[in-house]
Amino acid sequence: MPPLVKACCLVAMIPAIVGPLPLAARTIAAPLCNGGVTTIPLDPPAAPGTGTTPCCAKGCHTGSSRKRLDRAQ
Repeated sequence: MPPLVKACCLVAMIPAIVGPLPLAARTIAAPLCNGGVTTIPLDPPAAPGTGTTPCCAKGCHTGSSRKRLDRAQ
């Protein structure tokens, strides 16, 4: 492979080598009527299951709520 092609391949791999860059936390600073300031985070909410509460692996459905078929019909 020519050296120029190898160099282009290496340059194309730099984003994969470096990985995603960290983003700064984004917030809106909204002034209040009494002179205070409140901040509103613009970051996306955390994914489900990433909190500290335990997660039910099977779900909350039971088999007793299903309608049963009457095979005698």
